[in-house]
Amino acid sequence: MNLFWIPLAAFCLDLVFADPRNVPHPVQLIGRMLDKLEKIARKNFPNRIGGVLSLIVLLLMVFIIVSALTGLPYAGWIFALYFAWSGLALGSLLNEGTKAVSAVAFGSLEEGRKAVSMLVSRDVSESSQEELYKTLAETLSENFNDGIIAPFFWLVLSGPVGLWLYKATSTMDSMWGYKNKKWNDLGWAGAKFDDLLAYVPARFSAMFLQCTANLAGLGTGKGVWDNVTRDAAKMESPNAGWPMAMAAHLYGKPMGGRAVYFGKVKDKPVLGSGEEAWDEHSLVQLIKHIRLAAIFGCGLMWLVVSLLRVLL
Repeated sequence: MNLFWIPLAAFCLDLVFADPRNVPHPVQLIGRMLDKLEKIARKNFPNRIGGVLSLIVLLLMVFIIVSALTGLPYAGWIFALYFAWSGLALGSLLNEGTKAVSAVAFGSLEEGRKAVSMLVSRDVSESSQEELYKTLAETLSENFNDGIIAPFFWLVLSGPVGLWLYKATSTMDSMWGYKNKKWNDLGWAGAKFDDLLAYVPARFSAMFLQCTANLAGLGTGKGVWDNVTRDAAKMESPNAGWPMAMAAHLYGKPMGGRAVYFGKVKDKPVLGSGEEAWDEHSLVQLIKHIRLAAIFGCGLMWLVVSLLRVLL
């Protein structure tokens, strides 16, 4: 019964209230675990081995803690709902994305840069307004999968425990998964396992954006899948390009190109074939589109899995 009603309840709570407030967030606790594991790994093991062992220890700790708390008599369902709710990030993505778009559109250029810098890891200190809009389009579409579709996919399949095994891996990848000398080996295991866990949800996220294109005022979106597949394959990540490429083709506005990370310029693959630049109107439309696609996609996943449980 928990696997039936908790995903829906958590989704509604997240959509309306965003993240739980005034209580410790599990991602913060995972971040602290990773800081301690990094020190131990760097001191005692070669980087790649240390990364593999750190991932195993982290997942084991998360499994034990979440399983124990959600398995408590009487209070277990409260912890289950809390872990499910706190593991979804649609509400926060929409709220923070809306604030950033408003800052770029109506604030000074410095205010816009500051707002966008809170959402991305790249350096936007010299970005133009047009570049800030494109950066927002990229992070909103990529996090449509990372923040809602992938965690909800694992939630409906395996409950709060499965969700937080995914979130722990994703957090490790976001903290350790940089392609530089410091992190390339230590973050290898987390990055590879995150790629595996997000593989199916990433493709679902592109499909859900396409299925709701007409409701978002973009037409049917027919005929774009081959182009999306081609563009997604250009990316270093096997998953990030799927929702990004779908958004780029549906909106007729490109993503990718020049970006600065930690002082180094990186030429990212260009996704989409349109020539029009992202602007305030298209970003507002994308935010509404993501909300529609999330409601449709999560509802569909919940319905299909629930029916399969009844039939099997």
